[in-house]
Amino acid sequence: MIAITCRRCGASDLRKNGRTRSGQQKFHCKACNFYGTLDRKDQERAMRRATAEQLHLERLSQRAIARSLGMGRNTVAGIVKKKS
Repeated sequence: MIAITCRRCGASDLRKNGRTRSGQQKFHCKACNFYGTLDRKDQERAMRRATAEQLHLERLSQRAIARSLGMGRNTVAGIVKKKS
């Protein structure tokens, strides 16, 4: 059995507490009273941003980047604008 631990306090006294809009399982930690998901999407978002920046440096259009990464066109425009 895999031990699930709280990402704030490290305790293993967790209870399931619904789902997010995207379908991720939410948990409630009985030790520190933390509500949230266990895995964070920060790394995935950082990789997608880095890929968008790399594709922009390779002179792909913003629409092509948006289509290939599954992002919105305005999101890609914001990433490119921050990079410049």
